[in-house]
Amino acid sequence: MRLLWVCVAILGSTPAWADDAGAPATDDAAASDDEREDDRAVALAAELGAVGGGGATPGGMRVGGRYLVRLSERDWFDGGLAFTFGRPGPGCGRVSPQGMSCDHGVADGFSGDLSIGVRRELGRSAEFVPFVRVAAFARVLRFATDDVTGVAGGGELAAGLRARLRDDLSLVGSAAAFAGLARLGSGFGSAGQLGLTITAGAEFRMR
Repeated sequence: MRLLWVCVAILGSTPAWADDAGAPATDDAAASDDEREDDRAVALAAELGAVGGGGATPGGMRVGGRYLVRLSERDWFDGGLAFTFGRPGPGCGRVSPQGMSCDHGVADGFSGDLSIGVRRELGRSAEFVPFVRVAAFARVLRFATDDVTGVAGGGELAAGLRARLRDDLSLVGSAAAFAGLARLGSGFGSAGQLGLTITAGAEFRMR
């Protein structure tokens, strides 16, 4: 009889490994799943702002968009397409028998810009995320009144802040400085590109 009770006690007990196997996923495991999902995040952004140019650098109202893909916990691929619309006033002319130059105001001309860079988040809180962005850009520019068209390339350094409104929507503001070199047609040759950009917009998380 005593042997029977011992057998019942053994069969009725639950091994520790069985409890672990049947237990639901822990919070740590769920958090890991969330992090892996966040690593695949993709976002689209629309922005509106202003560019301060001058000389041979177009300036004016800036309209653009961005495509963002998370590369790591703090880094995003940041690709942008933007257009700058300024005044069409004249500003290019001959400065010597052999030389020509452009001396436009801060909000003259037109440009279409394509940029590729990396955004790095400097910290995270529930609502606000500051960041910096480093990018290279290529552009087509034109001063219509002077009938001058050119191409340019250069680099950009920006700082900004993303404010989360909900899980899939944030407001983003940034300021950037850029510099580069342009090749202008109509006999104008090379000219520098130097300016400042301020933008604000909305960022939509796709997944």
